[in-house]
Amino acid sequence: MRFRNYQHCIFFFALLLGMALLLPCCHHTGNKQASDITVTHTFPDGNWTFEEQVLKFNFDITDTSSYYSIGFVLNYDTTINVLTSLPLNITLTYPDGMETFVTSQFNFDPAINKSIMPTGKGNICNMPLVAFPKKKLNKKGTYTVVLYRKALKYDNYGFNTLTLKVKNLGKSDK
Repeated sequence: MRFRNYQHCIFFFALLLGMALLLPCCHHTGNKQASDITVTHTFPDGNWTFEEQVLKFNFDITDTSSYYSIGFVLNYDTTINVLTSLPLNITLTYPDGMETFVTSQFNFDPAINKSIMPTGKGNICNMPLVAFPKKKLNKKGTYTVVLYRKALKYDNYGFNTLTLKVKNLGKSDK
């Protein structure tokens, strides 16, 4: 009898220990919302070609009560890129087909090109651009962001990746 009670004690102790270990995994910490989204496009050979003048990004939204910030991060090599600006048209299409668009641009500061310390792959820089700082995405489904690059040059060398970032700002309407 005594051995059997000992087995029950071990079983309950193991059960409590397991629950104690799993409990912290359920607690969400940090500022990143569960619905933050990143979609990255990689430019082959560091070249944003003329054929890729229009880039399309898709993402799904299920939380329609929150506001979102929609923007991009361009990763480029400052030793290769010679542009001073890169004008863009950015269109956001809702799941029901409604569209809204904004004109913006990446501005490249020549002073940055001289001040960044070289890395193993040249002078790599990440440049953020917020296209829609606070947008209510009130339809569930797949959204599409189309980025049209209005550049004078056909190919733009020195670009590594372009990442769409959709950040959940929460429910505040302030």
